[in-house]
Amino acid sequence: MKKFDLQIFTGGRSALIRNKIADYLEVNGKMELCGVGFTKLDESPGAKSDSTTYINEVTSSADIIAYETEFPYEFDAIPAQKALYTLWKDGRDHHTGEDAQHTYVKVELFNPIGTPNADTAEFTARKFIVSNEVSDFTGAGGEKISASGTLHAVGDPIHGKFDTVAMKFTEGEFKGKFDLELEETEPTE
Repeated sequence: MKKFDLQIFTGGRSALIRNKIADYLEVNGKMELCGVGFTKLDESPGAKSDSTTYINEVTSSADIIAYETEFPYEFDAIPAQKALYTLWKDGRDHHTGEDAQHTYVKVELFNPIGTPNADTAEFTARKFIVSNEVSDFTGAGGEKISASGTLHAVGDPIHGKFDTVAMKFTEGEFKGKFDLELEETEPTE
């Protein structure tokens, strides 16, 4: 089991480093870390908007109406890494439809729920069903073989928490250290 550095962000200037967001892919019923081998695993929410200019206005008003979330990735082909080998096989074996779909979880290691310890380490997380589009396998003579592609979200994300000790996702609304509580305010006159 991988141990994570649970550095606490205390200052107002501490920027997130990529290793504070962990990515897991379900392989044969078990959550596998997308870590070693991956050189890129980004997130593009892909917000879609619709704008209208009403007859009494000069400027249009926009509304966000949908999302087309994508997770572009690149990795070095390391067959012993189960998550990336699973994605690799989708392209190699030309999987389509449900055969190319997977459960994928993004865990916010910077946002603990409670105090992580050796028995329980829970963090805010989102679970997605993704469809794996493998774009390329590349590698010249004497070079590493690498792959690139995109995980496309199928439907909406499921919000919850992920325990990095038990390797379990739980659906629900959970507040992490950095989630703001919305306070009711008195209307101003």
